Amino acid sequence: MNRVRVAVATPMKPLAQAKQRLRPAIDDPVRQQLAKDMFRHVLSIIAASGVADVAGVVASDPEVLALAAEMDFEPISEIGFGYNDAVSQAGHWAQMHAADILVILPGDLPQLSVADVRKLALACMLESHCAVIAPDQHETGTNALALRPPRLLLPHFGPQSFAGHCALARMAGVEPVILRTPGLAFDVDLPADLNRLLTVSAAHLPK
Repeated sequence: MNRVRVAVATPMKPLAQAKQRLRPAIDDPVRQQLAKDMFRHVLSIIAASGVADVAGVVASDPEVLALAAEMDFEPISEIGFGYNDAVSQAGHWAQMHAADILVILPGDLPQLSVADVRKLALACMLESHCAVIAPDQHETGTNALALRPPRLLLPHFGPQSFAGHCALARMAGVEPVILRTPGLAFDVDLPADLNRLLTVSAAHLPK
């Protein structure tokens, strides 16, 4: 039996455009540094998980692509317009690398763990067709996907995308696997999310 190949991709907005809804709480340099720090965290966790036969970052920002290359991720120059085009491009990229499974992980999951990444990939190991969907903390958006084959469905991230991805999976003939973990559910979009992140981080500082 051939070994199952896993591709992991992280679509990433330009740093100047990332986390716009945090502007009421923090100034632009801090906002961009936060986006970069979360992005670094996600890439380091993907690398530490050991699941990826090939790992890449889809972006148009030269600084993001340079950071991806620095961390041994394949920099993939974005050719579309917007996040969903970048996710679709990741599907083509995974197919080009003969991957059986594509894991999509955004760059804003500050509590993502190695176990989270492994669970996403392992959930698709035994099925020839599979869609694993990780909802956000509000159970409305989608924070991660694992697809087998990589282009099983056309991803549609955004408001209400959790229900939308479940429907698309069923239209493709598979019952979606719902994966809920704290690390996959928590992203930082609003000032309240930032406050929660700071509270959690402070709780883990040495006393």
